Amino acid sequence: MLRRLLPGLLIAAIALPAVAQEGLGPGRRAKRPDICMNTIEIEAEAMVRGGMVIRDHARACARRGLDGSIIHLWAAFDTANAEKFQDATEIRAGAYKRNWPDDPNAAQRAANETVASRQLVDFSPVECVVLKDLVGGFKTWTDYLVHIRRTEVGQVKTLYKQCPKGTVGAQRRKQEW
Repeated sequence: MLRRLLPGLLIAAIALPAVAQEGLGPGRRAKRPDICMNTIEIEAEAMVRGGMVIRDHARACARRGLDGSIIHLWAAFDTANAEKFQDATEIRAGAYKRNWPDDPNAAQRAANETVASRQLVDFSPVECVVLKDLVGGFKTWTDYLVHIRRTEVGQVKTLYKQCPKGTVGAQRRKQEW
């Protein structure tokens, strides 16, 4: 019995490393060729993602009894810049609608993945102090944009390719944040 199974197991063992080498590597997923975002949509996605992550981390600090004041700092900044966040959300929604016309839940699924992937971090008191300093440092919208461009834009570019010039996705007006 084992002699009959051994050749099949050897073939599978030889083929396994070849499949692994063809993959994208850990932490990477293939980008669909028909899915793209333009520069404005990438930045809007980053703004929305960044806000979701900060809000979720602030809640985690409060939930663990480390610092509940971060939620209030973020809420004040969010309220003061509600119109800009709304603009970014609308641009993001348009990109998802264009890329996934038959899936009205695509944007929500991406949001859920964003928050869930960041919840793997177990917050320590020091991380909450750093988060409070970060959110407290957002005095203007520009301060937030600097943070987003440092932390989130690259991650969005990893997930979605930039639309080639001349395509529907690339044709968006210049957004002034």
